[in-house]
Amino acid sequence: MSANSINSISEFLLHAGTEYHVIDMGRRLTPTASQTFLDIENGSAYAPYPRQQHAWFGIVFWNKQASQSHYIWFIKLPLDEQGLVVAAARNHFLDIIVDALGQSIAQESEKAQTLPDNPYSFVPGQSQLAQFNAMVKNILGQPLSEHAQKVEAYIQAPQLVDWQQIPMQSVADFIHALASHSKSNNLLQAISDNQAIYADVFLNTLMEMSESITTPVELKNLMFEKLMCDDQVSVSALRGLSSDSFDQTLHDTLCELLHDERSQRVDILSVIAARHFSQMDNVLLSAFLEQVANVDNKEAHSGALFSGFFSDLVQIPQLRRQVLTLLHTNESSKVLSAAFAQLFAQARK
Repeated sequence: MSANSINSISEFLLHAGTEYHVIDMGRRLTPTASQTFLDIENGSAYAPYPRQQHAWFGIVFWNKQASQSHYIWFIKLPLDEQGLVVAAARNHFLDIIVDALGQSIAQESEKAQTLPDNPYSFVPGQSQLAQFNAMVKNILGQPLSEHAQKVEAYIQAPQLVDWQQIPMQSVADFIHALASHSKSNNLLQAISDNQAIYADVFLNTLMEMSESITTPVELKNLMFEKLMCDDQVSVSALRGLSSDSFDQTLHDTLCELLHDERSQRVDILSVIAARHFSQMDNVLLSAFLEQVANVDNKEAHSGALFSGFFSDLVQIPQLRRQVLTLLHTNESSKVLSAAFAQLFAQARK
């Protein structure tokens, strides 16, 4: 196999005789169809969940004829100003993997798992990695981690199980498999009944690991309840409430939160931008950017914080027109108008 004989990462994997699954890891974990991934990497479709001017993917692949081993690549591909993958960068990555591997995937080489140092590979954080592993196990029908039963036992009888013996990966495995669990209704009822006596660390982990699944109503209600408790905002609950479709209750809750001084924190604003962009109609988008401007002024970032969030949101395909329209409207608040004026001034420099 030579670099000249293939034109995409997808084609490389197919030529190597592998089966594969792609998960978009940009803003939340989203399984991505092979054709969609091919369109994105070929620049014929926008990256739907860009982050930091890159498209982020986890690819798990295997060759049934060679072995039962599964390999994983975590790759990030730079995007141009329109949000399309930069073809030169994708081709450079292809050159790297072809030079390093040739046909070796079919030969069960460890090289398939460990690529040479390159600017396109990344290492997910602990939370994202745990969720990725759990999602892959669920997609492939693989067994859960050995400690997953401890999660179930702790949920049902927290007084009898040491939560400190439960790894994050086991919580992720449990929550991603909950929908198909034969006792899911009983377990969800137990979560509702026992929430007050769970360790805070466990409950926060449970909520955080839920951010990339279709959350059951019982668990979603718990997270709404925890979101604004103890006069602080629970970042774990905010992450867990993430949804890839519009939810009126969630939208209204976020609007309320963004009009509260408790949301004037960069970590909270970052989670809203990363996980809740699907809720951003004009009302919520304006409230969000105004709160960003408030924090920018409060912490004396001289427009840098506002510019960063604006640049992040404008690259999301489903928000781009909304963000640009808001930029040119005359109906913004004084705070937001001043932030836009500063943004224009910085652009002219």
